[in-house]
Amino acid sequence: MLGEFTRQLCTNRLTKELSIEEIIKEAANLIEVSSEDKPYFEQILRMFLQDKNESVKVFHPHVFQYLPFCSGAEMKGEQEIGKFLAEVLIKDSTHLKSIFEKHISKDLVAKLILNQLNGLERIEGKQKYISKLPYITELFQEDFLFLVQYEDYFKNHYEMFVSYYYFLYITQLTLKLSQKGKAQFNHNNEVFFTLDWEATSKSRKSYSYGYHMIKESARSLLIDINCLEHLNFLMGTDDSQTYPELKETFENLANDEQTMFLEMLRDWIMEYRVHQVLSEVEGNLDLDLDYDSLVGNLFLSIEEAYEKPSMQGPQNRYPLSIEEIGKKYFLKTRGSLGYMLNVSQDLLLLLTALSLKNERKSLKQVFVELELRGLSFDRYSREEIVKLYDKLNLLDKKSDSGDAQYVKPIL
Repeated sequence: MLGEFTRQLCTNRLTKELSIEEIIKEAANLIEVSSEDKPYFEQILRMFLQDKNESVKVFHPHVFQYLPFCSGAEMKGEQEIGKFLAEVLIKDSTHLKSIFEKHISKDLVAKLILNQLNGLERIEGKQKYISKLPYITELFQEDFLFLVQYEDYFKNHYEMFVSYYYFLYITQLTLKLSQKGKAQFNHNNEVFFTLDWEATSKSRKSYSYGYHMIKESARSLLIDINCLEHLNFLMGTDDSQTYPELKETFENLANDEQTMFLEMLRDWIMEYRVHQVLSEVEGNLDLDLDYDSLVGNLFLSIEEAYEKPSMQGPQNRYPLSIEEIGKKYFLKTRGSLGYMLNVSQDLLLLLTALSLKNERKSLKQVFVELELRGLSFDRYSREEIVKLYDKLNLLDKKSDSGDAQYVKPIL
């Protein structure tokens, strides 16, 4: 997915997979080496280009574009998620494309190998996805532009960086869709994480307002998506509007258009219930021509349809992708408490570095910046974070007061 995300960002597609042995042979043939030294030279190239798992080693940002897909059925999903991430997380890729080009490297071996790399082709893709959380898109782009200034750190943390923002986007969108018309799409819903090395309990905010809250919201995710698809189709929109956006679109209609839409929505609910073999709404008492009431009734009708035994499978499977990406980096099983949102030291330092940029900031401001990036912590976790910063010599203390302590830039 990371390879496809990078290719989409650069408007490229992979026409053939990179063959490590083929590249090594081509590169070795360009250099005059004695026959007895050639195997050793090829071994140097192999160490440079191949990791311990015999996969492509990313020695330069350009190589990210050659990360291959998995074979089999997973390929299509990887392609789609890569495209989705590129379109919802990046507003303008103009300044980002150059990062992944074949820059002249100071390292002669890197330069030699880069010159042998081919198999990328320009594409003109049509946009399919629209960001519904533009504040996350803007923050991602800001953090991306900062991170790439430090090439070695970027290469080592690029996967975690993109994965975290992927997880942040889908969990925040899940929470907001479950809030229906009350959701606010200009800032994060507060979600509490637990540090990897600390103990926790049911009394902690990270239990009540962490992954359990996300999982509960995700139970209705497929129903919310269906409901929004119905409403967008009936409203005639082409930009996948959310509940608040649809309400605003409705309110901007002329009075006669509003009445026409409400009648159409009421008729559709009744038609849908017939098609799904649901009981009729007695006397239409619940189908008054009121926007909020009809939208609520549509949701309940779809929910009722999914309660059938034959429909429960898709509803249960739909949110599993949230848990899949979470298990890789951001979830940890806590015994009887089940999975909880988890922050490793590496992830915390990455997001701290992005929060600070090149500035020294107060502890209070650092926690505000972390919350902007979706990480909220209770006072116990904050104390542990302060201890870690102190241990790593990142604190600049003016006094023992928390307000007078500053965190120094990491990168």
